[in-house]
Amino acid sequence: MSDYKLFTSCLWQTTSAVVSTPDRLYLFDPAYFPHEIEAIAEYVQSARNGRELVLVLTHGDWDHIVGYPRFADAKLIGHKKITDPERLAKKLQKARKFDGSYYVNRPYELNPPAFDKLVEQVEAWEKVRFIPVPGHTVDQLATLFCEQKLLVVGDMLSNLEFPFVDDSSAYLSSLQAIEKLVVDGEVEELIPGHGVPAKGRESILRRIRRDQEYLLAARKLIFEGVAAGMSEEALAESFRQISYDGAPIGQYLQDSHEQNRIVLMKEAVSLTG
Repeated sequence: MSDYKLFTSCLWQTTSAVVSTPDRLYLFDPAYFPHEIEAIAEYVQSARNGRELVLVLTHGDWDHIVGYPRFADAKLIGHKKITDPERLAKKLQKARKFDGSYYVNRPYELNPPAFDKLVEQVEAWEKVRFIPVPGHTVDQLATLFCEQKLLVVGDMLSNLEFPFVDDSSAYLSSLQAIEKLVVDGEVEELIPGHGVPAKGRESILRRIRRDQEYLLAARKLIFEGVAAGMSEEALAESFRQISYDGAPIGQYLQDSHEQNRIVLMKEAVSLTG
């Protein structure tokens, strides 16, 4: 059984995991509201026992990065592409806009973070393995705790949502890489960025397969439709009929489903030249 504590925000059930190893305490994506982040900080202080604190940002989306200033003495780690100045500035501005719209007061400024370590490719480090898993974002980073067979994966494989896509080909490749880790027995438990963990090989594989099915069906519809010269209106109507895990897309997630269509349209058009 893995040694971790999971905190779940009331905003989108965003997860903040604290994973214990003999020498370090790893904290992922502290989120979201100040009182929730303060509860995480209190737990970290009580559990730390002199160990080094490592704060990993799984990716740069605004709901995942707002808590980092509260942990000023942590070693901060992320994917190399998370530091893209223009993209990071937009994400921080989204957080400021959300906080301002809902009168959320934070005891610190949301400035661009200074990272202690940036990861560009699969890398072993202090008994963990950092694994880039792009597709949702270009900068998404999974962390594998090898001894515990625990993978903290960021915004993939949630029990709450279908894939939210930035690059569908990269997303499928990332799912394939995670599937191999599970089949090879290296992963037995997975913590997503939203929702509850998947525990056990079959539970994780089921999440992988339903996400693969959604992506493959979406790509097939759009890529073949664009190649055949279908109108965008007809493609949009057909795309709305795509299901996920055997059920229609929920009404509150239709905007994200539509955003996936827009991404896939751009990919299909680029392929047709």
